[in-house]
Amino acid sequence: MPLRFVALLAAATALVLGCAGPAVAGELQQTDRTLLARLKQHTLWAVPSSRLAADRATNRRVRAVAVRIADDQARLDVALRAVADRLAVTLPGEPTGRERAWADEIAAGSGDAFDRAYVNRLRAEYGTLFGLASDVRAGTRDDDVRAFAQTAVDTSLGHLTLLESTGLAETTSLLVSATEDDTLGGGAIALGAGFVALAAVATFGLLRLLGTPGRPSSPRPRR
Repeated sequence: MPLRFVALLAAATALVLGCAGPAVAGELQQTDRTLLARLKQHTLWAVPSSRLAADRATNRRVRAVAVRIADDQARLDVALRAVADRLAVTLPGEPTGRERAWADEIAAGSGDAFDRAYVNRLRAEYGTLFGLASDVRAGTRDDDVRAFAQTAVDTSLGHLTLLESTGLAETTSLLVSATEDDTLGGGAIALGAGFVALAAVATFGLLRLLGTPGRPSSPRPRR
């Protein structure tokens, strides 16, 4: 009897850990943190570059789009900092190396080359951010992150549309690989699969220990 009780307790504990653990409401995932960090890094170079484009672009439509993007991104940054503060997430203080190179490329240009560099470099990044924000929107367990990810999805799509409205967007500008941090690592996938397997084994153990519902137990032979 003691061994049967211990086995039952172990199976029940495994079932609870395997099924309830990953679904805890408000649990912050690595992809949630990645989205917050990437959006902050984007803001750190996109806003100054857009302010610069608003002053230096030769294309009138590009200047108007740059003003809109700078203003929208500044407002998004306010919401971003509020979410990060609530979740105690430390945001980066500088853009990525690739983003710094893009900002330098834009600033070094002039005339039509400047306009095209601005439009297509920002368009490439918004394509990556749109995909990342969409993934987080679908998979996060935190309500505030989900609401913010939806805002990021809407903003990224809106800015893609604005940039394309300039007529300077190139078909290849969206073909930029996402960074390694924008994808869910294999370790997290393996951990999730392990929980599923553990829950399945625990369920089987419980059924064997408790007996199949509806089937009467075999009577013990009389001595």
